[in-house]
Amino acid sequence: MNFTQLWVIISFFIVLVTYNRNNKLHRILLGILSINLINEIVCLILLYLKVNISLAYNINTFFHHSLWLIILFSIIKRKKVLTIVLPIFLAYGIINLFLFEGIQKFNYYTFIFGSFLYLIFFIWESFYRLKIEDLEFFLSNSYILIFAPVLFFFGLSVVFGFKSKELSDTIIFGNTRLYTVIGYFVNFVYYGLINVYIYREKKNKI
Repeated sequence: MNFTQLWVIISFFIVLVTYNRNNKLHRILLGILSINLINEIVCLILLYLKVNISLAYNINTFFHHSLWLIILFSIIKRKKVLTIVLPIFLAYGIINLFLFEGIQKFNYYTFIFGSFLYLIFFIWESFYRLKIEDLEFFLSNSYILIFAPVLFFFGLSVVFGFKSKELSDTIIFGNTRLYTVIGYFVNFVYYGLINVYIYREKKNKI
């Protein structure tokens, strides 16, 4: 078990114990962590059985990115835009899965495309809030939540964008690869901010 897998498990149980089942965003967040945890378990089993894990990660990308888009547009209150963006992402992912990158390979471009959609609307909303001087938005707990996956999406998209095993396997120090360093860092921030968000939600409720 590596650092990321352990962090996923810890974060899952933190959210499971503290989330408010009457809060839609909390339920979606728990869904994201549940999907990530299930994916890690399934992939460990598949690796043990020496079965290709690409399809499992591709399915995870579909659910993971879709749920984050739902969270983002729910918080910024642009659900009409979601009804356009989400189908576009899903359609692109399905076409890429069956016609281009395929089932037997990790679909880098689906991950990148979904990440790009999230980041572009996150940045656009952030600039819009600055323009109207809505500083409370940036201090809110909701902003922590929608910021949580930003480095995860950006960092991994940069690595995946090159589709270069040589680049990913570049040794940074000792036997530690570039992909490992970036992966550990973005996942630490990703799940760390989720934990901060749910902790503050619980604290504000008390």
